[in-house]
Amino acid sequence: MKFHFIAKAAFVLSLLAAPCLAQTPRAAHDHFNRGSSLYQKGDFEGAIADFTKAIEISSRLDNRDWKGDAGFAGARSNFDKVKVLDPLAASAYANRGLARYKLSDYEGAIADCDRAIAINPRLPMAYNNRGIVRYAMRDYDRAIADLDRAIAINPRDAEAYNNRGNVYLDKEDFDRALADFDRAVALDPRLKEIYFNRGFARRRKGDHDGALKDFDKAVALDPRFAPGHYGRGVVMSYRNELDRAINEFNRAIEFDPQYALAYGNRGLALLRQGKDAEAEKDFERALAFDPRLKAELESSVEKIRKLRQTNR
Repeated sequence: MKFHFIAKAAFVLSLLAAPCLAQTPRAAHDHFNRGSSLYQKGDFEGAIADFTKAIEISSRLDNRDWKGDAGFAGARSNFDKVKVLDPLAASAYANRGLARYKLSDYEGAIADCDRAIAINPRLPMAYNNRGIVRYAMRDYDRAIADLDRAIAINPRDAEAYNNRGNVYLDKEDFDRALADFDRAVALDPRLKEIYFNRGFARRRKGDHDGALKDFDKAVALDPRFAPGHYGRGVVMSYRNELDRAINEFNRAIEFDPQYALAYGNRGLALLRQGKDAEAEKDFERALAFDPRLKAELESSVEKIRKLRQTNR
């Protein structure tokens, strides 16, 4: 009987570094770097503002698009007609797309990736980012096409293999997912997210021992990696090792206090132990952080309660 949720895939999102270009104004580099710093701090709106300034400074409008004395400010409504002076704008567009993705502005993120690709059609991270956004929009086939393109440009792009594996995982094409995760691990064995994703692919195929080894590896790479502890907890729940599972969910929550899936699964483990009051508190926390879990949580709770009545 299924008592846990399937974890959300761990995509690898990477900011592009600013290209070292002599012709790029210093101010453009300054805004680009500050935007990257703000993104890393979780200030996505601030990052968007700085990436936008970097784009404006490193680009110009065609003369026919200027609005007389209004100058550059008057031309901003025609910014899509931009003529690029240097490739910094492509990187800034790709990074701004990531920030918009983080704010769930998927259409804006796609538009920025499109602009980055129009400037530099051989920028693999722009295809990678667009593929992630399309995955979020459940446009799986186009997501795979973008990630295929990223891999074709850079066959050693571990992140693109990882992300394509996640799309295959969601499509329940487990063999292709595992093949991509295996390739990603071979290319970059330091990426903890790959081991987490491969662990869940293995668990979906019933290989709990293999899954646990992958989750252990993810935690070994980063002992504070909440998803790794969460994955361990899921496997231990399947094995009815509830105390150990709860301990792993505790660790996941310690390192990520807003980890809705960890609260939900800890609540289910507590419910199986007959600790209903504690379980209800965890269910409330899970739904507060992610209301989308409501249907699956209610289904799992109902299964546990029916089983408890049967066993009385």
